[in-house]
Amino acid sequence: GVGMIYVFALSSIAVYGVILGGWASNNKYSFLGGLRSSAQLIAYELPLGLGILGVVLAAGSLDLGDIVRAQAETGIWFVLAQPLGFFVFVVAAFAEAARLPFDLPECEQELIGGYHTEYSGMKLLLFLVAEFLHMITAAFLIVLLFFGGWHFWGLPGVPEASWWAALLRVGVLLGKVGCVILFFMVVRWSWPRFRFDQLMTLAWKVML
Repeated sequence: GVGMIYVFALSSIAVYGVILGGWASNNKYSFLGGLRSSAQLIAYELPLGLGILGVVLAAGSLDLGDIVRAQAETGIWFVLAQPLGFFVFVVAAFAEAARLPFDLPECEQELIGGYHTEYSGMKLLLFLVAEFLHMITAAFLIVLLFFGGWHFWGLPGVPEASWWAALLRVGVLLGKVGCVILFFMVVRWSWPRFRFDQLMTLAWKVML
């Protein structure tokens, strides 16, 4: 449970940084980007938590290790047992990470650059690195919660695992995370951006 809370706290720090950075730069476009980010954060935190609820109930624990072990013991990943929760969590994770089609805080067609309009150099780099770290964190969570984490059919379990099997499980985990990040990139290249009213309607009237 502590691990889950820690991961969510880390994933939210970047968004709070966007809000404060947009407000502190004394620019109307940046301020609008910060306001959009705060509204988006509040709206999609609720579906994000509700998407995990079925997984937590099925595993009987908030611990990420226990959730992975529950999938490994049954051999059925939660993406198959909880498809609706998976869909809700993935869409909310896209919105939380402010990736297309949910990148309203930095919408360059309307807000020039959004929250980082006034930033350059190392400060801009920190904003962009935080955005990519948010995406990687979301990818790890999707894999651990819904795709079995390190589990793959045919791999030996934890008690009888040797060092090569442990390395193989690490490779399986990283391979799954890489596939999810590739999915993030494909969606970014494929989907047009939502309008802001569509973004809020999706969160409050559809996702919940």
